[in-house]
Amino acid sequence: MSHRGPAPDMATSVEAEDPRVTRTRHAVREAVRSLVQRAGFEGVSHQQVAAEAGVGRATVYRHWPTRTDLLLHALAEVEVPRHWQSSGDLATDLAKELQRLQRTLSSSPLVPELVALIGRAEWDAELRGTKAELLAAGTAGLRRALEAAIEREELPADHDLDTTIARLAGPLFYRRVLAHAPLEDAFVTKIITAYVNEVSASG
Repeated sequence: MSHRGPAPDMATSVEAEDPRVTRTRHAVREAVRSLVQRAGFEGVSHQQVAAEAGVGRATVYRHWPTRTDLLLHALAEVEVPRHWQSSGDLATDLAKELQRLQRTLSSSPLVPELVALIGRAEWDAELRGTKAELLAAGTAGLRRALEAAIEREELPADHDLDTTIARLAGPLFYRRVLAHAPLEDAFVTKIITAYVNEVSASG
């Protein structure tokens, strides 16, 4: 998994509350999405995005230096709050984060594009990096919830976070992307309950 630092996205700027910045971010996001849907991932370039969004190419380069940054900005819809805080209870935290992922996978019009990216990433090294970054962004809340539980000693210090994240989030991706089945609340609850009960029993 990539550990590249976050792009200097406009969301982290001191200008973040400026309505003009918000409009630019939105225009760039929609431009990338439109280009992906019309021309595939190869159709996304700084020049094309700038023209589509109606903003200066220098602005696009400054805030999204690479094509991966542009794709992440457009496709990463599971947004973890910047000042994330644990509730103090593992089951509650996991429910909040899995429900966030559930909402995104259930309602996002970009799921077909994400599926296409996963397929193309098998042959495209750059898209493999993008896929890894999207996965990290989409599961960041789960990782924080598990790390908080380790700090509280609710989980052992050597708890395998990557395996646990795959176990918790994997069924949602399988059901939505491969099985094309709805993600009901009961399905998510069952995943969390099974994991928490196992942790409690082993403790």
